[in-house]
Amino acid sequence: MVEMRHHFEKEFSLLRAELVKMVSLVSDSVDISSKAFENLDKSLAIKVIELDDEIDNLNREIENLVYDIIARFNPLGKDLRYVVAAMKLSNNLERIADHSCNFAERTIWIVEHLPDFKPSMLVKEMFGVVIGMLQKTVIAFSKRDVNLAIETWKMDDVVDNLDRRITNEVDNIEPHSLVLYVLFSRDLERIADHLTNVCEEIVFIETGKELKSFL
Repeated sequence: MVEMRHHFEKEFSLLRAELVKMVSLVSDSVDISSKAFENLDKSLAIKVIELDDEIDNLNREIENLVYDIIARFNPLGKDLRYVVAAMKLSNNLERIADHSCNFAERTIWIVEHLPDFKPSMLVKEMFGVVIGMLQKTVIAFSKRDVNLAIETWKMDDVVDNLDRRITNEVDNIEPHSLVLYVLFSRDLERIADHLTNVCEEIVFIETGKELKSFL
């Protein structure tokens, strides 16, 4: 029994380390994507796309590790909550990276086809809020901070409001630019939604309760 627990804790530590690595990679992806958009930098956008393959591979590794832990050790209680939530968390992180990659691909298209394109200040502002959410989520995850996870979850309203403003501000904007602004804001809004899911998983892991029960 002691030896089995030792093996479980070793696998459990590996799972947590892989999640920490994935959180870091996804954070890098969004940050680089933001800089690529702001500066219309094709080389940075390409880095985001290259990073996406590494994130996809890591997500598969985490899924396989979760299945292995459940099959071999049959965890219970908080251990089981963490293992199950880890896979959900990983999937949400992978989706965030996908949206970041979408952003990078559009940035490359703009550089190649719209040399006079001006990045929207509202999109930049929205990106800033999303990056703030991501940074707080990283801290909440690493420190197992339930209160910070709840605080970060509430920031989604700010992102939703900015998304609506971008959609509604159509005056004096060329149609092709407006379409791009809306597509960019949709990806950022979805990144924020996935971050709220991550915050919900953090709260569930630590408390066994739904985040909304604390509101």
